[in-house]
Amino acid sequence: MATLPGLWVRSASFIAAGALVCLLSPAPAQSAASSLVVSNYSKPLIVTQSNGLPKGWKLRIWAGEPDVKVIRENGKNVLRLRSRVSSLSLYKDLKVNLKNYPHLKWRWKVTKLPKNADARVNNRDDQAAGVYVVFPRFPKMINTQLLAYIWETSAPVGSILRNKKNPAVHYIVVRSGKGRLNEWITEERNVIEDYRQVFGEDPPMVGGVALLIDSDDTHSQAESYFAKIEFLKRSHVQLPPPANQLVKSIIPKP
Repeated sequence: MATLPGLWVRSASFIAAGALVCLLSPAPAQSAASSLVVSNYSKPLIVTQSNGLPKGWKLRIWAGEPDVKVIRENGKNVLRLRSRVSSLSLYKDLKVNLKNYPHLKWRWKVTKLPKNADARVNNRDDQAAGVYVVFPRFPKMINTQLLAYIWETSAPVGSILRNKKNPAVHYIVVRSGKGRLNEWITEERNVIEDYRQVFGEDPPMVGGVALLIDSDDTHSQAESYFAKIEFLKRSHVQLPPPANQLVKSIIPKP
């Protein structure tokens, strides 16, 4: 496949330009807002190779023809990606200081998985959906790292996999298989913690976010949808109460 590994190997100039901009541009103030919104699907549209992209996004195609649309679903605009023996991504330059916004939250839905795909196998490395966080570091072509949250076909949830085509890309399998196909799911990850676990050090400034779909390695098809994507100051995940409080809540008073 031309997964994002191939993305950075085969289109170095594309990411290099974005990385250089991120490295040289001053960081925007990121202390007041409770979130930084990544996605911006302001109106329904059809994306072609030359126009129609959602505001701020760039399209890269490595195989096949693009099938990207912003459509209305349940009264909201969402991004739909389809892959027919193809590989593409949407990329957005975005500087994020994870010390201020450590949590990445997004909503996605997968309706078709690439057949027999497996991120652990080099010639079957296709995914129906991936959210990539890009960390450009100088020199950009050597040190840029990518943390990819993927919906896998075969590899188990929780797997951390190093891409065989580009060792700078590391996958974290967030979803796998058909169990929750056709269902909108909200995900949230602490990117600082994930980066430390994968790379063994604190993360640099985020330089961009990419969304990826491909099915070219497996010569099959895939389909996924993305709704709101944002970086958060604080987690929105509802944690269960501590064990002692839980016991108190279920044991009646004498």
